[in-house]
Formats: sequence, structure tokens, C-alpha cells
Amino acid sequence: MNSMETWRAAATFWPGADDSQFIDVPGGPFYVRISGTGEDVLLLHGAGASGHSFDGVVRALRHKYRFIVPDLPGQGFSALLAPEQVGLAEFADYLISLMTKLDASPRWVIGHSAGAALATQFALQVTAPPKGILGINAAFNPFGSIAAPIFSKAARLLAHNHWLPKLLASPVLRWRATPAMLSDTGSSVDPLMSRCYETLMGNPDHISGTLRMMAGWDLPPLLARLPQLQMPIWLIGAEGDKTIPPERSLSVATNLQHGRCFRLPALGHLAHEEDPEAIAKIFRDMAA
Repeated sequence: MNSMETWRAAATFWPGADDSQFIDVPGGPFYVRISGTGEDVLLLHGAGASGHSFDGVVRALRHKYRFIVPDLPGQGFSALLAPEQVGLAEFADYLISLMTKLDASPRWVIGHSAGAALATQFALQVTAPPKGILGINAAFNPFGSIAAPIFSKAARLLAHNHWLPKLLASPVLRWRATPAMLSDTGSSVDPLMSRCYETLMGNPDHISGTLRMMAGWDLPPLLARLPQLQMPIWLIGAEGDKTIPPERSLSVATNLQHGRCFRLPALGHLAHEEDPEAIAKIFRDMAA
């Protein structure tokens, strides 16, 4: 089942389906949710997720902001790209093309995990940078400096494997893999979110897109450019995050001119799903 077929099967229960559409840009169609009224806010999910992850945040704030929530290329219901087309700079260019097509100029960007790194890359490349960036459990150095080269090499090898995504998406493995994956985040999500991840993990294209994203995420050049960013960049680290401990996700603040850190107790890597109002409150403070 490809991404479009997966979408048709999931449309009846998918969060924000009524506000979503497919937008054609170079590289293939983006699946995008657009919800609310007010200043534009771009929401960027992490590797292995999709825009559905921000549903609670959108519902908490859409009375005051217009949210643009794309599924990143190759994930969720957006088009799968070839491995050589995947990277931080390339993804930022795709987002800029999408914003141009939507005639949008986001004043704020909220990114989760790998989406936080992409938010800063977007800010470095876009003509009109956002006023501020909020990063949730940011993945600027997800594996640590020692292990990063090993994981990057492994991801590049897996990204070119054509049978592995189909194997991982098979029902035999998926019923075990999805609960284990969610448990490893340190978060407890509701049944609807769990069903969404189960749907994503059943789509080989989504798995391929995730592996290619991990393989193409070259972070050291981005880290070197972070001091160039002039806007406030606020970072949230969840104390219960088993994927990226707060000591690692918040350490990048030393590279930022206007960085500020927050710790949230009793939440995991998917903190924005567990307690969207806590994220919404910090965002309100930043926007004010």
C-alpha cells in the first residue's frame, strides 16, 4: 500500500483530515494541514512521525494562529524522495517551495526532534526568517558525538535497502514494533495517536522515508551556523525523554545568541502529544 492508498484508508479517523490537502511542489505532492486564523506558524514533526503529532497543539492555539502542518517528504502521506534528494538543506528548499505555493510567510516555527533542526535550517535559508523558533526535544545531536558517525553510516546503508521497509511494515512485525517504538520514547500516548503510528508503520514508503531522512541528516554544518541566527530560539527538554535526554537536547543552547531552555517533568519524547497545553503555554510566552 502506497502513501495515497494509506491516506484513503485512514481519512475517516486521521486528526485534521478535514483541514488537509495535497499540494503539488517540485519533488512530489506535500500532504499539508492548514488550520486556524492569525499569524502563520509552521509546525515540523520529527523522524518517523507525521503532522498528526501536532494535533493537540493546533487545537489549543488555532483560535489565534494559522497553522501550516506538512508531512515531511517521504513520511506520513507526502511523496517519497530518492535518497540523493534528501537532506537538511534540500528539505528546507522543499518547505520554501511549499510556502511560496501557499503564499505564506511563517512568523513562528515549532519543531519536534529532527523537526527542530530543520526549523533552524529553514530559518537560515528563507528570505524572510521567522520571528522565533520553539524546539521540542530537539535532535541536533541525537546520538552523541561519539556514536553519531556509526549511526549515520548504518542509516545510509539501510536507506538503500528495498526489502527492509516491506519487512518492517508486515503485520507480523508491526504489531510488536509499534508499541515498542512508542514505549522507547518514554511517552504515553492516547489510543488515537497510537492508531496513527500503527498506520504509518504499516506503510513501507513511510519507513523508507524515515530511513532516508536519518541517512541524509548532516548536522555538523548546521551546528556551525547556529550562531548566525538572530531570533529567539527556545528549547524544551522533557525529563522523561528516553530518545533524546534533555541534557543532550538542550546542550545546543550554547551555540545560540538568543537561546532559552525549559524542562518539563514527567513527559517523554512525545511531550507535545502528552500535554499539548504545556507546549502551548510556552509558545504563548515566546510569542508575547
